[in-house]
Amino acid sequence: MLLTIGLGYLPLDAQTPGIPETVSRCIPQQTRQPIVRSELIGSSRLQGKDYYLLATYTENSQAPTNLIIAVTNGRCEEVFFNPMGDRVSFASVVPQSVAQQLTLARFRREIQRLGKERFQQQVNQGAASTQNPTWFAEEVWALRQLGIAIPANVQVQQ
Repeated sequence: MLLTIGLGYLPLDAQTPGIPETVSRCIPQQTRQPIVRSELIGSSRLQGKDYYLLATYTENSQAPTNLIIAVTNGRCEEVFFNPMGDRVSFASVVPQSVAQQLTLARFRREIQRLGKERFQQQVNQGAASTQNPTWFAEEVWALRQLGIAIPANVQVQQ
């Protein structure tokens, strides 16, 4: 059975419960690799607009792609979709406070999946693997909120 969403079709099991129907309608259909599953990571509200961060998965990829959808008065719009996996600050596409909340939700999800100690190890390894690691302000803010130590060599990009 298929569920009609926007211009294309997604199998019913492709949607994770908890994704509002308004948001589901904006999940891109015309992608190079079809999206087979979407998960709601977190949301934030600012000035009457709701922002939703989703992790989308394609058929041949284990790594999720970030998707941000904004909903205003029941109408959705795709704000950010990064199928190439480029490092892009959420704050370049949404207000800083929204970027912080969505990043916080993303990191909380990783801590639930890995555990806090393993997550801290990944943060440390990420900083050690690059000569001059530069992280986005919302990432550093979210890590601090979660009590994760920021390695000394990390530079913050404003």
